[in-house]
Amino acid sequence: MERLRLLVHSTAETERRTLPANIAGTLLVIGAAQSLPNAADFYIPMLLRFLALFATALLYGRIRRRLEAKANTLVPMRMASVVAAFGGASWASIVLPIFLDPYLHPASYIVTAGVFISVALVITSTSAIKHIAIPYTIGFMATFLGALAFIPLETALWLAGGLFFLMGGIVIFSIGSGRQRLESANTWVHNRRLTEDLEEALARAEFLAIRDPLTGLYNRRALFEDRIYENAPRNRYHVLIVDLDHFKQVNDRFGHDTGDRVLVGVATAIRDVLRSLPGEGHLAARLGGEEFAVFLAIADDTEADRAAECLRAATHRVAARFGLPPGVGTASIGISSMPRGEHVSKALQRADNALYEAKKSGRNRVRRQVA
Repeated sequence: MERLRLLVHSTAETERRTLPANIAGTLLVIGAAQSLPNAADFYIPMLLRFLALFATALLYGRIRRRLEAKANTLVPMRMASVVAAFGGASWASIVLPIFLDPYLHPASYIVTAGVFISVALVITSTSAIKHIAIPYTIGFMATFLGALAFIPLETALWLAGGLFFLMGGIVIFSIGSGRQRLESANTWVHNRRLTEDLEEALARAEFLAIRDPLTGLYNRRALFEDRIYENAPRNRYHVLIVDLDHFKQVNDRFGHDTGDRVLVGVATAIRDVLRSLPGEGHLAARLGGEEFAVFLAIADDTEADRAAECLRAATHRVAARFGLPPGVGTASIGISSMPRGEHVSKALQRADNALYEAKKSGRNRVRRQVA
């Protein structure tokens, strides 16, 4: 579908850009015909030709609108077949007066050459869209061959032979051109998909360089090496270590799949709490296993303690939602303040000491250690 969309778009744009040249070529052919003694015979073909130009413009206008709307059917098949056949017949009608009432005049060669060149260009440019190219060719040849019934048989045979020779060459060339366009479209689509795959792989690699693949939180590298917290505002912050209580029981009793879903649920709860906090610069990272680090761009101790309590309560709700036993999957949290310029590892060490106190005093609670 992507290849077809590309081919149809290319054909529609070619028609739009070449419409002025198409009109100019028609006027040139008709103008040359006016120098022939039977110039009046070209009036009706001229009218038919301009009607065909108008119908073709309407057809491609509808095709372009379908392309913009990303419709499933890009080419209105019935309309395309009728308009294309009429377009081919209109060109044939211009050359017919020359053969039905021949005159040895230079303008005859100009008209004939102009018609066949125009027909060749149209068939070649639309060769990738069969619902246009085939009806166009049939319309031209059927009109031309039908008119041969009104001239002597010997002349008609010569003209029919010449027509099949010329159209055979045009069709063979257009088939080759169509295949080349198909190959170009396939190459373009293939290259675009490769580019998209490469961009996706690079984005994935960039994501995994600083993110935990399971929870989507930052990883240890982002926290300790990249120091993603350094652009936070204020001169004083708070750091938390969140450790899930008795998490080994979750994996042992409910399976690692449930354990992973609990970790993802906790990570989501942490993100939700951080989004609800005032200010900017708050972030969270998974240190490994069931342990998380949370950086709060909050200077006030009371506000930080309140945020830590919100995290503990949110984690408790996650454990309850998964139906874990009491005391399993809840969070013990250690919190410590952190001055600007200090490496986060020092603050985390203090928070880890506070976490130990939270575990020792009964778990599922928050404890603070002052810097």
